[in-house]
Amino acid sequence: MAQLKSLSLKLKFHKSYNTHPIAIKYKGLAVDEINLSISETEQKEEITFEGFSPDDVKQTVSCTLEYNNRKVELNSLSSFQMQDNQYAENVIIKNYKDIYFNGRLDLSFNKDWFKGNILAGANLDDDYVHWDPVSFTNEEVFCVGDSYTFGDGVAENETWPALLNQDAFNFGSNGLSHDGCVKNVKYILQKSKHVKQIICLLPKPTRKLLQFDFLNCKGYIPISHQSKWQLPPEFDNTIRDIKDFIFNTEEINKDWIMCCHKIIELCNDNNVECWLSTANRDMHMSIPSKHRLPIFPNELTFKERAIDGLHPHRKHYELFVKNIKPFVDKKQG
Repeated sequence: MAQLKSLSLKLKFHKSYNTHPIAIKYKGLAVDEINLSISETEQKEEITFEGFSPDDVKQTVSCTLEYNNRKVELNSLSSFQMQDNQYAENVIIKNYKDIYFNGRLDLSFNKDWFKGNILAGANLDDDYVHWDPVSFTNEEVFCVGDSYTFGDGVAENETWPALLNQDAFNFGSNGLSHDGCVKNVKYILQKSKHVKQIICLLPKPTRKLLQFDFLNCKGYIPISHQSKWQLPPEFDNTIRDIKDFIFNTEEINKDWIMCCHKIIELCNDNNVECWLSTANRDMHMSIPSKHRLPIFPNELTFKERAIDGLHPHRKHYELFVKNIKPFVDKKQG
């Protein structure tokens, strides 16, 4: 498993003044830039700025933050406590990276910042795989899958979970892998008090989860052979191994079939109905017959596409629901 116990960020300062130099201090020492060593997701840092004078109107310090020579977002991390300023009320300013006053700049890191700026949106310490936060209420039917379940390019009420059952929870996530489906099914079974039925439209066997340790957190992000996420270079070897595994058709197919059985086993252990399908014709018959739904319609069944021109149209989803509804509406025996 890929591991990253610490990472380095570079905080740069771009000074401007006419007559009064500006002093920047970090841990009591004057600095022109700072190499921040980050070892925890909730780390805090303090930088002080001195020498601002109302007599020098050109005084300013613009701050930028970089990771691996690319700029990353700074505003949301920062707040500035004004201190020792003449003719100005010394207040706290939120989201502040262009400094015009004496005071202390506080940087407060958090998991969401790392997810968005360092980890390409990967989950951190979530027991599910999804790009957005997930919470359940009283849903009894859960639909699991990738963009074909999420419904890329169609209206929310045109997705197959919506067409199947207005009360079904759409747990589709763009780019999800088959092992990501296992993780999401497990999460449903652990967190929902009302689940009675899980319907999983499994993705093709072309993706695998990258699982990693990041600053003592568990992380997950789906990887395909085309993935070009900007992830820490420490993960490069693991990502390369995943892509090699994906290209090994025999092994990735075995893994896909194993995940089918794992989903069924999890549902059986929790006395929850389990139905599986896929758009992949090569793998469809590998689903155990008792849990196998009709295959997702071939993309050529209809000439229309979603608004992105790539994903299935509403007509594909309507036909899929028409085909599977007789199965999922009756008690599984």
